[in-house]
Amino acid sequence: MKNKQKKRPRWVYVTVSIIGALLLLFLLVWHFYDAKLGLIQYNSGSRSMDVNADISGEDSDDSLPDMGQAPVDAEQKSQLPEGDPFYDKDVINILLLGTDERTPQFNDNARADSIMILSLNTKTHTIKLVSIERGIGVPVPGRNNDLITHTFRYGGAALTLQTVRECFNVDVERYVRVNFSVFQKAIDTIGGVDITLTQAEADYLMEAKGELSLNKDLIQNVTVGENRLDGKTALAYSRIRKIDSDWSRIQRQRNMIQAAINQVKGEDIFTLNKLADTVLPMIETNLTKEEITSLLFELPGFISAGANMEQMTIPTYETCWNSVGVDGRKMIGVDFAANAQILKDFFY
Repeated sequence: MKNKQKKRPRWVYVTVSIIGALLLLFLLVWHFYDAKLGLIQYNSGSRSMDVNADISGEDSDDSLPDMGQAPVDAEQKSQLPEGDPFYDKDVINILLLGTDERTPQFNDNARADSIMILSLNTKTHTIKLVSIERGIGVPVPGRNNDLITHTFRYGGAALTLQTVRECFNVDVERYVRVNFSVFQKAIDTIGGVDITLTQAEADYLMEAKGELSLNKDLIQNVTVGENRLDGKTALAYSRIRKIDSDWSRIQRQRNMIQAAINQVKGEDIFTLNKLADTVLPMIETNLTKEEITSLLFELPGFISAGANMEQMTIPTYETCWNSVGVDGRKMIGVDFAANAQILKDFFY
């Protein structure tokens, strides 16, 4: 007589089915996530130096305020700070570069129209954002002093990263690059951003004059007070400097980033997916997929902490002065050691 095969309990089959379904779901989610990360343009940022590159364009002396005459010890203060960059294992610094292409494609002829340091503290989940005034005079190998905005044109993201590290003793090895085109599309995808305009800002946008080089028909009607700005108008707002100075312009750029963060926090999964499909192909970075994934795991902590940014601009008014480059271009002279200490105190 044959032995009857012992029948397995029903719960075994149910458990195996659930585990199999969860595993399949995990694989599908991971494939989806990996495909999204695959949209990003990964680039080391390195390229050959071209110190004779054409840097003519819209840079103008009138965007830099009068910061007074150089102190008697200006040459000494202009020396780069000594020592290794400040480091904290819980702090991740990322250089944000906004280059001035008007098309979705990146090119090597661009300049860094916007330079910021995003500092993320993964222990306290605080976010800090520092704008670096693009008119700072910095040493450029083979050219003596030149505007920091031009370092990208001469040597790409790698040279701009190197310049920021050496001039301000800040630990920053990673960068993220976007341009005008992705900025506009991202703002439109999330339905615009809420920005409070002054009378001067509203008047300037309505006139659509000066450096904006935009047809006024492309800029929406705006009024004093809070406005929901679309992509083109948000870009125009972010680039205003004729009514005051470039220092005010970089404050507007930080306002725009905070407004975009506030808007994204309330978006549904479908809008976020559309945003990813729109923006990710137009982002360049030397962050790895693993590093991006690690930062995303920290995202809930930053959101629960409010995702509000502390902001500042480097250099401070007290630590800079009028300067002139070798080609006669007006620049900002900087006490680099003093500003390195200011950054250290702010970040750590």
